[in-house]
Amino acid sequence: FFSSRRRHTRSLSRRAMREKSRVLIVDDFMKAGGTIQGMVDLLAEFDAEVAGVGVLVESGEVENEERLLHDYISLANLTAVDSRSKQITVKLGNYFDELT
Repeated sequence: FFSSRRRHTRSLSRRAMREKSRVLIVDDFMKAGGTIQGMVDLLAEFDAEVAGVGVLVESGEVENEERLLHDYISLANLTAVDSRSKQITVKLGNYFDELT
């Protein structure tokens, strides 16, 4: 799978997980979703059910059409980083859309 335009390889021992397990994926940062999509693809080899995907912070710089993953919950959306002024702009993630 791809993350930050690099190809990564992941493996999981057959003994590490029972087939047909239910799995919750939690990631700290998501740009386009390549890392998480890679996990989903790997888990499919175990006939595992992805019960949900949670993301602490998602990048607001990625257009919705560019996202590889659309079914996830995020707590924060990083919309801007200004390294010169050392300021970041963050808005609430999609988790809060359903609450308002």
